[in-house]
Amino acid sequence: MSKVKVSDFYYGAVLSILLNRHIHPALVEGDEDRQVYDFTTDNGEFRLFIKYRTDKSDVKAEDYNSWVFRLTEKDIDEITGYIDQGRNLVVALMCAVAGLAESEVAALTRDEIKEIIDLGKQSMTISRKKGEHAYRISVGGGRDHAMQVKVNRFDELFKAN
Repeated sequence: MSKVKVSDFYYGAVLSILLNRHIHPALVEGDEDRQVYDFTTDNGEFRLFIKYRTDKSDVKAEDYNSWVFRLTEKDIDEITGYIDQGRNLVVALMCAVAGLAESEVAALTRDEIKEIIDLGKQSMTISRKKGEHAYRISVGGGRDHAMQVKVNRFDELFKAN
């Protein structure tokens, strides 16, 4: 009997969205220590780097969700290496909530993740108010000066020709 890990549900959810709605992979790679996948599609190749958070941060407002993602030195080195190699990189952040049904996935482009790393950040806070059409990632200066990432980014990144 194969034992399923909690992390498999989160990584699988991101892959399910991509595979069911956006792409048809020719090649997928990954191992136990990191969740990085290579995809070849009709629109080209890309590398998918996935992180997840199982619990949102405690916030007082019911219509506001926030998650903190830590970037380890290994994560930063690996992501920087992909960028330096010129890879078409997408970083998927699985933002989970209790019960999983209301969980969300934010997708960052390589330029967005590079900007975060270049700021020297070892963690990033991503948030969204109910009804907003973009996530906000704090880059300093509060919500008004945050990086905005469209909620429907997968549609934009993986649009069929």
